[in-house]
Amino acid sequence: MPTTKGATMKASLIAAAALCLAAAAAALADPPPWAGGGHGNPHGEPPGLAKKPYGLPPGQAKKLWRRGERLPLSYVTGPSYVIVEPRRYHLAPAPYGYRWVRVEDHYYLAETRTGLIARVVEALLR
Repeated sequence: MPTTKGATMKASLIAAAALCLAAAAAALADPPPWAGGGHGNPHGEPPGLAKKPYGLPPGQAKKLWRRGERLPLSYVTGPSYVIVEPRRYHLAPAPYGYRWVRVEDHYYLAETRTGLIARVVEALLR
């Protein structure tokens, strides 16, 4: 039985669509190698994020932000970064709507709603 060009094209499109659906289903069925919590990674993060605070990408924790930039809100709201007693670190009290945040040896005065940095203080003497 002879086939027409249109029927061949239609069959090719159907085959291509079936292959795409099969590939998508296979991708969903096989989780990434880091999923499942193996190797000390109970939350299923990719290996580089397993030990980072709040799952931040590698290098983000060592970044030095400047005045006018925005800190990730996980730093501004995270209890392990917020400085509750600024005088203990020789910092002025934070104005209303701002808080002091410590990331490694850098201290940032950031707006609480947006993370906008108003002031940066580096490596204070203790």
